[in-house]
Amino acid sequence: MDEAEVRSRFESALHSFMVGQIELLKFDVNERAVGAVFAHLYLRDVFPDHKVDAEYNRVGFDGDPKRLNLTDECRGPRRRVIPDIVVHRRGNNDNNLLVVEMKMQSNKQPRECDRVKLIAFREQLHYRFGVFVDFPAGPELRLGNVSVEWFC
Repeated sequence: MDEAEVRSRFESALHSFMVGQIELLKFDVNERAVGAVFAHLYLRDVFPDHKVDAEYNRVGFDGDPKRLNLTDECRGPRRRVIPDIVVHRRGNNDNNLLVVEMKMQSNKQPRECDRVKLIAFREQLHYRFGVFVDFPAGPELRLGNVSVEWFC
């Protein structure tokens, strides 16, 4: 699947999610809840030949934790990482299609570590594409305010 096809499918799912789940964003629910709904109800439909998992932190058939070599300020304990959403085939790194990191705009934490992680997922775990989504949140949100940044 080429970049244009991945982008088109992802953006179609994102649009459907934004329209169909606007109350999740207006109520500013937890990022994990938003990610799970987006992954399981929207992305699965547009990537039927892959598994779509939220908060999936394993690699290989032995279930080893995903690990990345990151800078001190961006890494967690023992270099373990938990991507928000992955589109892949479980068991190895041969068919890692897309990794998604996301934040709610109400979350004031810096975004730079999310970008660093996406680059590392591509380089170290062989994801073909990465995308960072910054969702609008709160009662005054406007649908057009979603920010999408691709890493290809």
